[in-house]
Parts: sequence; structure tokens; C-alpha cells
Amino acid sequence: MLDLDRETRATPKEIFLGEVKSKSVFPLLILHLIRKRPEYGNSIIHQIREMTAGVMSVSPNTIYPILRRLEEKGYVKGEWEKPDTRSRRFYELTPAGEEKYREMKERFGEHLLRVKEAIEALQKELYG
Repeated sequence: MLDLDRETRATPKEIFLGEVKSKSVFPLLILHLIRKRPEYGNSIIHQIREMTAGVMSVSPNTIYPILRRLEEKGYVKGEWEKPDTRSRRFYELTPAGEEKYREMKERFGEHLLRVKEAIEALQKELYG
């Protein structure tokens, strides 16, 4: 059954980004960022926020569980910057992670294009 109250409260940001997040784009984005160079969680959060001009806000409660899952699956390898104090944990891509990155990138490219086209169509319809 359709929850009309929920539908009227949902913002476009929730509708589009909720779908993007549910399609596992965050793991792809994390793999993409650490593919360039080893990164730590707060740095990844900052880069995503900066890359999307603040539209996609990411919390530590989102990023760190994803990083742990990626590490458990062997896609990334994490090492403490200072093992004695466990300050920042830097993650780097493994060969299995490189393969997973390529697979995810191929799979989600079409989805991201559909989301982009939908947003552009809405903007054109509403604002000309």
C-alpha cells in the first residue's frame, strides 16, 4: 500500500539519492577514491561531500561499515597509520578490489545515467 503521507514528506534528494545509495554506489565510490591513493574514512567523507557540492552527505555511520565489509571481502586492505594508537586507518585497493571496482563500475554506469537523465528532464519540465 502506498504511504501518501510518506510520499508527500519525501524530498527529491531523498528519492533520487536514496535510490543511488541503495544501488551500492557508495561502495563503488569508495573503491574509486582509494584506487587513486590510500585514504582514511574521514578523508573519504570529505571528498564525497566536496565532489557532490554537499548534496550527498555521508556520515561515519555509513562509511566505516562499508569499509569494514570491503575489507572483510578482501577488496581493500586497511592499515593503521600509528598501530600503537590506532589513529587513522588507511585503506588501499587489493587486486580483488580492482576487479570488483571494474565490475561495479560497468554495472552502475547505466543506472547513474538514468538518474542523471531523470533529473535533467525534471529540471527542463519545471524550469524550461
